[in-house]
Amino acid sequence: MPCSAWKRPLYICSLLLVLILPLLLSCDRDDGDRTNVRPTPVGMTLGQPLADSVPFNGFNAYSVAATPGALYKISMAEPSDDTDLRYFGGDASFTAQVACGVDNTAIEEVSPEDCIVAAPGGILYFAVDGAFLSTSAGSYIVAVEQLTITTISQSIPVVDSKARTAAGVYAVPANSGAPALAAVTGLNNDGDLHVFLDNTLTTPATCTTDNTRFSGSTPEDCRLTPSVLTLYLVVDSIFSTTPSIVYTAFANPAPVIAVPMDQGSPGSPDVRSLNTPTLGQVSFAGTSYYTVTGLTAGTRYTVSISGLTGNADLTVYNNSSFATPAECLIDNTFYADTTPEACTLVAAGSALYFKVDANTASSGVAFLTLIAPGP
Repeated sequence: MPCSAWKRPLYICSLLLVLILPLLLSCDRDDGDRTNVRPTPVGMTLGQPLADSVPFNGFNAYSVAATPGALYKISMAEPSDDTDLRYFGGDASFTAQVACGVDNTAIEEVSPEDCIVAAPGGILYFAVDGAFLSTSAGSYIVAVEQLTITTISQSIPVVDSKARTAAGVYAVPANSGAPALAAVTGLNNDGDLHVFLDNTLTTPATCTTDNTRFSGSTPEDCRLTPSVLTLYLVVDSIFSTTPSIVYTAFANPAPVIAVPMDQGSPGSPDVRSLNTPTLGQVSFAGTSYYTVTGLTAGTRYTVSISGLTGNADLTVYNNSSFATPAECLIDNTFYADTTPEACTLVAAGSALYFKVDANTASSGVAFLTLIAPGP
C-alpha cells in the first residue's frame, strides 16, 4: 500500500520509498502516453456524479464549468481496479498535470481519489487513467462539487456533516506569531484534516506537531505558529467507508504550560463546559479529574483531548466514582505520543466524568478538553 494511502506511520513510508523508488522510476506512474484515449472530454455537471469505466491503458477526459477562484472537489469513488485521477487545471490539451491543494491522486492501489483546488479559470480539466489496471477495464464514479468557505469563530467548535463527494472548508481567525491548534474530533468515520494559510489552498501550513491524515475515526490535530491572521481548515472525507461523515472542527490558541500540574480529584473533579475547548494539564505520571454537567441522558456525546504536548491517556466514566469506565461506542483512546484521543458514548445521566493520565515518559502534559454532542 502506498504512503499516500497509508497516511501513517511516516517512518514505514520512508523505508518503503527507499526500497521501491527504483521500481517507481522505472514504471513512471505519471506517464501520460496512452493508446486508448477518448478524444473528446465528457462535460460534467456540478453535483451530478457520473458512473463510467476506462479500458486498460485508456484515458477518459472530462471538463466542467467553474467560477474562477472558487473551490472545487473532484472525486473518483468506488473504483473496481487501480484507476487514477489526473488534474490538468485549465489545460484543455491535457498535457501538463497540476498539483491540487488537497491532493489524493495517483494512489498506487485500488483506492478512491480526490483533488481539491481553486479554479484557475472558467473550465476545469481532469481525467481518469487506466494505465495501471490489472483487468481489461476499471469502473468508478466521478463527481465535481463546488465548496463553500464557512467562517467560524476561534474557540467555537462547529459540528458538521459532509458527503464523501464534498468537504468542509472553514476560515477561522488566528493570532499571527502565537501558537495555534487546528483540530477535528467526534468523527464517525474517516475524515482528514488539512490546514492552509490562504483561501486558494495553495500554501499549506507547517504543523510543528502533525497528527493529521490518520485512518478511520481517529481525531486529528495540527499545532502551528501561523504568520497570517486567518487559517483555512479543510476536512476531507474521500477515504470514508460511508456516504457521509459527521465531525466537530475547531481552532484555538494552542495549550502551553511550562510546568503542568494535576487538576481536580476523584471527590472534587474540575468542571468543564459543553462545547467549550478548555485548557487542561496533568503532571508527570499524574492524573487529572474532570466532569461536565447539564447533559441530556440518553444522548450521544464525544469527550476528547487535543493539542497534547506529551503522551497522555483519556478514560471516560458515567459515574462520579471513577471506578468502572464507560463503554465508548467509538473508542479512540490510549494512543501513543501526542495523538489526540476521543470517546463517543451515551450519557447515562446529566453528567459525565473523565480523567487524563500522564505517561511516565512525559514531564507533564498540557492539552485542550472538549465535550460536544454526537456523532
